[in-house]
Amino acid sequence: MKYHTRSVKGRAREANHDCAGAVCEGDIGLFVIADGTSKPGSGQLAECFVQGVLAACQVHLSQKTAEAGHDAVELVLRRVLAELHPVLFASQTGSMCYLVGVVAHGKLTLAYEGDCSCGVVAPTGSIAWVTAPHCLANWMRDRSHRELAQDPARNRVTRCLKAGRTPAPEFVYQRLSTSERLVFVTDGFWAELTDAQQISLLEAPDCEFGVVDDDVTWIDVRL
Repeated sequence: MKYHTRSVKGRAREANHDCAGAVCEGDIGLFVIADGTSKPGSGQLAECFVQGVLAACQVHLSQKTAEAGHDAVELVLRRVLAELHPVLFASQTGSMCYLVGVVAHGKLTLAYEGDCSCGVVAPTGSIAWVTAPHCLANWMRDRSHRELAQDPARNRVTRCLKAGRTPAPEFVYQRLSTSERLVFVTDGFWAELTDAQQISLLEAPDCEFGVVDDDVTWIDVRL
């Protein structure tokens, strides 16, 4: 399992509010991506969240648990998020969207709130998204990412991590082939970049591209 991650600050803020991290050990891959909102402290919150999830999952997510399947992994992620929440907001402010993905033994388990997304990358570079963004523009949960990108209401997220609200992630499960390629992204990637720009960055992740308003962050994973 190999991965590449990159985060580029957008024009709208003085600091990057995105954060991403990953750990691969044996047959288990853990991938975390977070997107802080415009509320004060949200960028720092995203960074602390990623660090906290990576550290906690390495303690709780064993090889035996991963082999047990989606239900066992979901229990671990629920526990990690519930225990991390009061620790985070004891010292942090703001709010954020997040997505946590666990890849193990041909299975992908996703936990997310907000508009961070995960997709399967085809050999052509096109992306089939497997998560539905939690935003006002997608209240019926029937619109594609490209359709949502054109609707200003996509910026009003309907679920996120914040103080005073217990984490309530949506879970998605996906079977994977041995040659699968995945991408974990913030909405700056899927909504503000064109399909052609997305494909170009997956082909050459360190290349230059026209900076957009939002921060753009992604993790490219090859099994």
